[in-house]
Amino acid sequence: MEFQGLIGWAFLPTFITNILQSVWYSVKYSGNSSARPAPNSTKYRRHQNWIYSLVILGYLAYTIWEVDRATPINCYDMLDLNFHSFTQKQLKTNFRKASLMYHPDKVGKAGAETFVRIRAAHDVLSDPVAKQAYDRFGPSIITCTSCKTLRDYVMRGLSSCYTFYLSSGVILVLMSLLGKGQFGRYWRFTVLFGMAALELAMVTRSEPIWLLSWIIPHRVTFEQISILHQIFISTFIAISQIGPILVPSQERGNVKDLVNRLEVLTAVSNAGSIGQLQETFDAYRNDESAMKNLKNQMGKLAQHVQLMQDQQFNEARNEAHGRLRQRKAT
Repeated sequence: MEFQGLIGWAFLPTFITNILQSVWYSVKYSGNSSARPAPNSTKYRRHQNWIYSLVILGYLAYTIWEVDRATPINCYDMLDLNFHSFTQKQLKTNFRKASLMYHPDKVGKAGAETFVRIRAAHDVLSDPVAKQAYDRFGPSIITCTSCKTLRDYVMRGLSSCYTFYLSSGVILVLMSLLGKGQFGRYWRFTVLFGMAALELAMVTRSEPIWLLSWIIPHRVTFEQISILHQIFISTFIAISQIGPILVPSQERGNVKDLVNRLEVLTAVSNAGSIGQLQETFDAYRNDESAMKNLKNQMGKLAQHVQLMQDQQFNEARNEAHGRLRQRKAT
């Protein structure tokens, strides 16, 4: 997904929601109507959440449509061929027509770039191995000068596929560690692994997957993969934004319950400790001499603890121990 698309997801839905809510309130309520919900009121936030969810879903649909619309023209479209059923005779005929139409001698320098692209498309589609590699990995794979067989192209293409899944996995892990995007976290990882398996099947099969060809019939395999990547990113951005609204998290309530239970357990523990302490001192309650002796012992213990925490005392003690060890050694 391009940087502009991420900026759009970050700012446009909130901006459009505020405008739509303002316009709706202006139409539904008069300027000074007391029925108009006050900002930050429960009703106002409920309306805002509804509008925001609809805006997110609409923007998601637009993003998916835009991804398909903005997909660059492929070799088959350039030569006006049906990639499912064209023949070599049709390829030669259409290439001859397109070459004559865009030949630089006929249209000048303006058609030179198109003429070069038409010739490149013909070279790819007339080579069975290059065609299969192109169908699976797109035009970038054709630049591989060391690839001779289909296996070479597949191994090279798979190495480029790792980038998307590795970067997506790292981002998801970082989001989890930072506590971001917790809604649907399990399904994000599940779908990511599922997409990786699906893409592996798509690029290693000799024929396109019929279900995807039925859903996206006018796209070659590498274009289908690119569209699926964009749909994955856009869909989970949308889910992370409207998921907590449509399915409110119970995390706060659960934390509050845990705090209440902790307070109860702490009170019970304190009561038990106090009871045990009282039972320990009950034996000294009616014996004055024993009580006096206990107080003296506790006073000495307190003094000892205080001395052990005194830094100067500890330093002097360590020096004395050191001198004693030296005398014993001599």
